[in-house]
Amino acid sequence: MKKYLTTMAVLLATAGAAHADIFNDSFVSILGGFSSHPNLTLGATQPSVGDGYNVGARVGTALNMLPDFTVDADYFYNRGDYAGGGRLNSQSFMGDLIYHVPLDFPLHLYGGAGLGVVNDSLGGSLKGSSSVLGFQVIGGAEFPMNDNTALFAEYRYQNAHDANAGSFQGVGNTSNNLSVGVKLHL
Repeated sequence: MKKYLTTMAVLLATAGAAHADIFNDSFVSILGGFSSHPNLTLGATQPSVGDGYNVGARVGTALNMLPDFTVDADYFYNRGDYAGGGRLNSQSFMGDLIYHVPLDFPLHLYGGAGLGVVNDSLGGSLKGSSSVLGFQVIGGAEFPMNDNTALFAEYRYQNAHDANAGSFQGVGNTSNNLSVGVKLHL
């Protein structure tokens, strides 16, 4: 876990130390919605997981050197209950690179990917947690309300495997997440 957090801190510090002219149009976003976990593995078992929820936030900026791209730091939490009275809590901190499709109408489309640390935690009758390297793919649509505020809806596929949580080796978590949120330009 420490090596992943150190790597993320170095990447963010390097980006922050870069010349200020490469950044433009900073923003913050908050979001929440529905989550499903179709492929939870606990060692050799694959329990069914009920639908759950997600919440998250991100801060980012547009890149002048790459028109139509933004880069952001993203915190995301999702939860689902699985058979036997347990629950899966997943928290992630990722860096994302997002492409915004240049369109001439109010609805803006975007898509991209991220890489970072995912912490899967088992609760209920089974206990344990572990942090591993994970990735995500994001796609969505954004509708500007005014110059400073936009509403958005997005889909996020997140994947993290090979965690060792408590007595379980090889915990794997794949989640599908639908979220809505608000984006505020700073």
